[in-house]
Amino acid sequence: MRIKVKAEKAPTDRSMLYKAATIALAAIDAIAAIGLTVSAYAGSINPVMHPTAPAVAMTFPIWLAAAIAALAVTLIVRIRVTPFIGLGIIASLPSILDFSPLQLPRNPGDEADSFTIMSYNVMGLKSQHDSYPGDVNPTLSYIINRDPDIVCMQEMHALYASPSLHVTAAQIDSIHHQYPYVLIANESQAIFSKFPVEPIQTGFKRRKESGAANLGCFRAEIRGEKVTIFNIHLQSFSLGPEDRAMFKDLAHLNGSEQQIAGMRSHLVNKIRAAGPQRVRDTEELIKYIRKFGGPNVIVCGDFNDVPGSYPLRMLEDEHFRQVYPEVGFGPMITYNSGGFYFRIDHILYRGYMRPLDMRRGSIKSSDHYPVTATFEITK
Repeated sequence: MRIKVKAEKAPTDRSMLYKAATIALAAIDAIAAIGLTVSAYAGSINPVMHPTAPAVAMTFPIWLAAAIAALAVTLIVRIRVTPFIGLGIIASLPSILDFSPLQLPRNPGDEADSFTIMSYNVMGLKSQHDSYPGDVNPTLSYIINRDPDIVCMQEMHALYASPSLHVTAAQIDSIHHQYPYVLIANESQAIFSKFPVEPIQTGFKRRKESGAANLGCFRAEIRGEKVTIFNIHLQSFSLGPEDRAMFKDLAHLNGSEQQIAGMRSHLVNKIRAAGPQRVRDTEELIKYIRKFGGPNVIVCGDFNDVPGSYPLRMLEDEHFRQVYPEVGFGPMITYNSGGFYFRIDHILYRGYMRPLDMRRGSIKSSDHYPVTATFEITK
C-alpha cells in the first residue's frame, strides 16, 4: 500500500510580494496609530514640564489625515490588519471630535433671549495684502455689515479716521451708530457692544516683549443677565516673515535634508518657548476669572493654540465648555497666513447660556478669520 505524500508548494514571487506588502502595511498602520494617539493627547501634557508637547499636538491634523488614508488602504488591501489603525482612531476619538465635530446648529427656544458675539484678531486694522476695495477699511466694513451684537477684537489699538488704514469718517459714524458702547482695554483689547458694558480693572499688566499676552475684561448686561467677558490674546509664537516662509518650505519639504533639519529645529525652539508662557498666561487669566467672573462668563480671543491644547484644558477644568465642538461640523481653520492653517481662535463659556451656532467668516484682510457664536440665555 502506497502512502501519498502531498508535496508543499514553493512560495511564488506573487505570494511573497503580497506577504511583504501586508507586513509593510501593518507597520505603516502601527506608526500612524501611535502618531495619532500621541499627538491626540500631547495637549494634556504641561508644556512647562515638557516644552515640546505643544509642537507634537500641532501635528495632530497630519497624523489624522495619515490615519484615515492608512485605514482606507488597509480596508481595500488587507482587512485583517485593520485593528492596528482602528484602535488608534478609537483611542483618539475625543480629540478627533474636538478637532472636527459632527454637530448641527441648534434652534433657539426664544429668539428674544439670543445674542451673537464675534471674536476677531483685526491685526491693527491693516490689510495683510494691502487691499482696500472701495477705498475703505475692509475689516471695519465686514463688522458693520455682519452687525453682531458684541464684537471682541484683539490687536485693535484705536478707532479713528485714518487715511493710511483707509478708515473713513463714515465707517466711524456707522460703528458708533450700531454700537453705543465702544471700549478699548490695555491698548489693544477692544469691544463694541449693543448691550450696556463696562470695563473691569483686573490689574493685568502686559509684558513688553514681542508677542506678549494681553487681556481685556468687561461686564455686559445681556437680556437681563450679567455676563463677564474676557477678551484675550495669549502669547504668540513671534514668527516673523522669514519664519513663516520657513514654515511653508518645511511643509513642502523644500530644501536639502540639512536645511529641513535646521528649519525644523528653529521653528520647534520658538514653539517650545511660547508654550510654557501661554500656560502662565492662562494661570493669570484663571486668577482673574475666579475673582471677577461670576456665574456667567465668556472667554474668547486669539489663544495661539490648537484644539486640545493645555490652556484650553485648564479652562475646561474651571467648568468652561468650548463652543465649536458643541455646535460645529467639520474642521475649522481660523488663521490664514504663512501656512499655519490651524484653529487658534476659540470661544468658551459657562453659566446660564447655551451655544446655538458658531461660524467663521471668510474675509482675509487680517491674518485671522473672524468667528461668530450665537448664544441663548437660559435663565
